[in-house]
This record gives sequence, C-alpha cells and structure tokens, in this order.
Amino acid sequence: MDKKTKQNLLVTVMGVSLFVALMNLSAVLGCVGKLMDLLLPVIAGGILALFISVPANGVKKRLQKLLKKEKKPLSDRKLQNVSFAITIISILLVFLLVLILLIPEISRSSESLYVQVRASIPGWMEYLDGHDLNIQWLEEWISGIDLEKAMQNISDGMDVLFGNLVNALSFTVNIIVTGAFAIIICIYMLLEKERLGRHARKLAHAYLKPVWEENILHFCTVFYRSFTNFLSSQCWEAVILGILMFLSFAIFRLPYGSLVGMLTAVCAIIPYVGALISCAISVFLTLLIAPSAVLRCLIVYLVVQFIENQFIYPRVVGGSVGLPPLYTLIAAMIGGKLFGIMGIIFFIPLAAVAIELVKEDAIHRIRKKGNIASS
Repeated sequence: MDKKTKQNLLVTVMGVSLFVALMNLSAVLGCVGKLMDLLLPVIAGGILALFISVPANGVKKRLQKLLKKEKKPLSDRKLQNVSFAITIISILLVFLLVLILLIPEISRSSESLYVQVRASIPGWMEYLDGHDLNIQWLEEWISGIDLEKAMQNISDGMDVLFGNLVNALSFTVNIIVTGAFAIIICIYMLLEKERLGRHARKLAHAYLKPVWEENILHFCTVFYRSFTNFLSSQCWEAVILGILMFLSFAIFRLPYGSLVGMLTAVCAIIPYVGALISCAISVFLTLLIAPSAVLRCLIVYLVVQFIENQFIYPRVVGGSVGLPPLYTLIAAMIGGKLFGIMGIIFFIPLAAVAIELVKEDAIHRIRKKGNIASS
C-alpha cells in the first residue's frame, strides 16, 4: 500500500469516526466523563506536582550552589529527594504559621462577638417589651395547622434529608479518597521526575516525527519556565497585597487589620478572585464588631484591590512571564470565563508561551524572507 493510499484511508477512517461520534454525542460525552472520573486522581496529582516542583527546583539549585565546593557532593537523585523534603516541610511550616496567626484572631473575634451580643440582649428585650406586639395572627395560624399532614410532610422531609445526607457523605468520601490518591501520585511523580521525563522523551522520539517531537518538547520547556516565573511572582504579589491591606486597615482604623492582611495574602494566590473572597470575609467580620465601619471597610478594600489589580499585579506577574499588562488582564479574564479559577492560574503562562512561540515563528519567517530576497 503506497503512502497516498494510506493517507486517504486514514482520512476516511477519521471522517467516519467523527460522524459516528457526532451521531452518538451523548454516549461519547458519557464515556469521556467516566474516563475523566477515572483519571481525576492522576490529573490532580500531576497539577499538584507541577505546583510543588517549582519551589523544589529552586531549593535544588540553592543546594547545588552551596554544595558545589564539597569534595563529595550529593548525587542528583539524593539532591532531588532532599530538596523535595525541604519543600514539603517548608509548605507545612507556612500552613502552621498561618494557623498560628489566624486562630488567636478568630478566637478573639468570637469572644468579642459573644460579649457584644450578650450586652445587646437586654436592649432587644426592652425593645420587645416596649412595643405592643399583636400575636393574634400567630395563634390563628397555629390553630389552623393540620397535625397529621404536618407529620406526613415531616416524614417525607426526613426521607429526603436522609438521602441528601447519604449523597453528601458519599461525595465527601469520594473527595477524600481522590485527594489521598492524588497526593500519593504527586509524591511518586516528584520522586520519579527524571525517570518520567526520560520515558516521555523516548515515547515522543519513537512515535512522533522529528519536527513534532522538537515542537512539543520546546513547548513544554517554555511553558514550565513561564509557569515557574508566574507562580514565583504570584507569591510575591500576594505578600505585597497582604501588606498593603494591613497598612490600609491600620491607617483608616478598621478592625482585624492583621487578620484581613493574612487572609488576603493567603487568598491572593488565586489571581484576581482570591482577594474578593477575603473582601467578603473582612466585611462580614467588620459588620459583626463595628457595623458603622462596614462601608468604610468596603471602600478601603475595593480601592486597594483596584490599585493592586490594575497597576501592581500586571507589572509584577506580567513582567515575570514576559506579558504586557493588557495581555495579562485579557488572559486572566478569558481563562476565568472558560475554566474558572484553574483557568485564571494557567491561562497567564499559556498566553506567555503562545506569544513567545508566535514571536519565534515570526522571526523565523522574516529571516527566511530576508534570505530569499537577498538571494
């Protein structure tokens, strides 16, 4: 069979397969959904490994510089394991520090809220005693209740509630099991990173044409470099926003400045969206302890967040991945619309990769045209 016949046969098979898939779209989508459920721990573990590999590689480079003058330096395998252990311990210490800072603030907030509510109870009781409330409508409503029907409705409601509880419990167990498998897969991926990389390169070399192999490996290299720069700058940006929020709350004499600053820094790891979550929490806390300062709290928070989103974030994060501020905003907006929070996180480095690849292709084409013109 000659090459042209093979190509025609391949096109025919692909066309028939696409037609059959479109005619049975619901069944195809169902199979895809089941396949995604099966692969969800692997996908989640891979994403988690991608995030953890960024600081782990940074630690590995620092260790290589420190141990460069040693007579018997550690092997690459041992160095990778040590950097992974240091990274995991550092992440756990950061979470522990956040809990140490947050728990006392939350405890003090709960105590002050309890004291305030307890002090307000006499005023509420005095208000109720001072107003002649007409409760005749309540007595008429109670006398008109059909107890038998009410008990039947309660029984039906309990059945529905029990079913919902079982579904919620099953969903929770499924999430826990998936998360456990994802963490285990993540650990194996990080510990066997070099071996997995060699296997992937061998498969690409065996089954892909040289041009496709080179393009895919180049894309992966550029994406990982862009994602590393993006994640590092995102952490710095979160720290900057947390400090700005703490200083703003201190200047305008708003409560819970340290708590809001810490929550903002933690939530700001999620681009653009995380700060809104901490904004809602800070407004709620201010409403509990100082209702008159809620509007001032909301204005201060939104102004600081607007300044950070429009001027600091695009330059800190966009500059680190080589994106102009406008492109950074557009990439985050499109990613958020399509895939939510994960889209916001991944679309910025993807946009940087796309722009870099387009630049490389444009330069190659320009040089090629220049060579043709000169000849």
